[in-house]
Amino acid sequence: MSTVPTPVPEPTSPASSRPGPHPAVLTVLIVIAVLLALIAALLVVRDTSTSTTTAVATSPVVAGSPATESPQAPTPAAPPAAQPTAAASVTDEQVLALMHAEVRRDPEDAQAKGDVDAPVVLVLYSDFSCPYCTMFAQDVEPGLSDLVEDGTLRMEWRDLAQISASSPLAAQAGIAAANQGRFWELHDAVYAAADPKGHPEYTEESLLAFAEQAGVEDLERFRADMTSQETVDRVAEATQHAHQLGITGTPFLIVNDAVIGGYAPVEYVRQTVLDQAALVG
Repeated sequence: MSTVPTPVPEPTSPASSRPGPHPAVLTVLIVIAVLLALIAALLVVRDTSTSTTTAVATSPVVAGSPATESPQAPTPAAPPAAQPTAAASVTDEQVLALMHAEVRRDPEDAQAKGDVDAPVVLVLYSDFSCPYCTMFAQDVEPGLSDLVEDGTLRMEWRDLAQISASSPLAAQAGIAAANQGRFWELHDAVYAAADPKGHPEYTEESLLAFAEQAGVEDLERFRADMTSQETVDRVAEATQHAHQLGITGTPFLIVNDAVIGGYAPVEYVRQTVLDQAALVG
């Protein structure tokens, strides 16, 4: 008697044996995926906006051009700090020693004016082609003249001829005028004609005309002194000496124990002189 074999069931894979996800769970997963995508998109937009705002805030604004508006509300600016009304005294002993060594108090110095024993000496490093030196000569020096006249202040000129190609020649003219006792008169004539917005150039002829205007008597001697090798060397040495001290810009002022690097308004310079006089007094 034959027997009928019992059918063997087909093998079932493990995956097909698991129940499928519940429809509610599947819906929740889809919603979470959508939310994550939205959050990622928002983060990208925020980062881009922040980068743009930072770039605008930190980029320089050219004077005279309208500032770029920031997409964020501006933060109120802090009130400005009180500005000093005068230069403070230097306290470093080594620096003070160098500063004091620049003061000559030479009664024969034709490029100085004021009482040789004045309590305050202002050493002025200047250039006839420097626009800020022109401003100093036109706007500040007249406001100090009474202090020179009453014996409070002595001014001593130093050449730092570097602004233009003719700066050394103008400095040489100053020395030539000083040789005839007319330095400050030449100084006044040259700066009165200078444009404080420009860098004037000088020639022997233009400087000769200024010398005549300043009352220099012997113009032939003036020309010879102006162009002599001795005068050329003297101007070059003065500029080199200033650079060795670290003075590279004009005007530069040493006022007893204080320093003013660059142009400052007359009120500031004058108060610095008065403060230094009070310290001596």
